Amino acid sequence: MNWIKKNRNTTYLFAFIFAIIVILMVINRDTTSYTNIEVQEGDTLWSLSGLYKGDLSKSEWVSLVKDKNNIIDGRIIAGHTLSIPAYKKTNTNKKGIELASENE
Repeated sequence: MNWIKKNRNTTYLFAFIFAIIVILMVINRDTTSYTNIEVQEGDTLWSLSGLYKGDLSKSEWVSLVKDKNNIIDGRIIAGHTLSIPAYKKTNTNKKGIELASENE
């Protein structure tokens, strides 16, 4: 306890550095949830991005999948499993037509 009193500035510095490290760890945490898919014959990252990208651009989705699966050259092999971002596609009615039923 005497050491803390004598070295108050050093103690504050350590506490400040510790707080910054904790904050950076929380901020940089990957909050994206992932799901697994099996690669089929003829699949490419670009074609899969059209099916699973959600609100991301195709290039953003491909980049995320490459990083998550440690893919360097962009090639994927049929039968292998890929971990992909689990984004829900929004089901929007492009024509703005709403159907009513007699039961409602």
